Amino acid sequence: MVRNDLAEEVGYCGLILHSYGQEGEPEIAYEFLREHWGQGFATEAARAVIAWAESAGLTRLWATVREWNTPSRAVMRKLGFIETARVQRDAQHGDSLFYLLDLTPIPKRHTMPPRTPNRWPQPE
Repeated sequence: MVRNDLAEEVGYCGLILHSYGQEGEPEIAYEFLREHWGQGFATEAARAVIAWAESAGLTRLWATVREWNTPSRAVMRKLGFIETARVQRDAQHGDSLFYLLDLTPIPKRHTMPPRTPNRWPQPE
């Protein structure tokens, strides 16, 4: 990802294949240079990747975030990912939490026609 006003690379964001879910359920991954943290790049880039994934017909995306990485966990929640109960233990680098985003289209709800006034006389 390149910051337009400075024409410099600030990080990356994309989809990678893992065996966390079913086939066709990639992981979204991003990493940015420390001096660009907290500027919304992760959220912006991930939204673009998610939009592409939806247009490509993907139905679910996974993400892993280290338990100590509070800012990335906030990005996951902002993007609509749900933290699962799955945890990958790692005493050296910190445990990884697994997040899931369901991209399945929500069917349109059928709405009832508007109520018409009661045609029968009301008792007095």
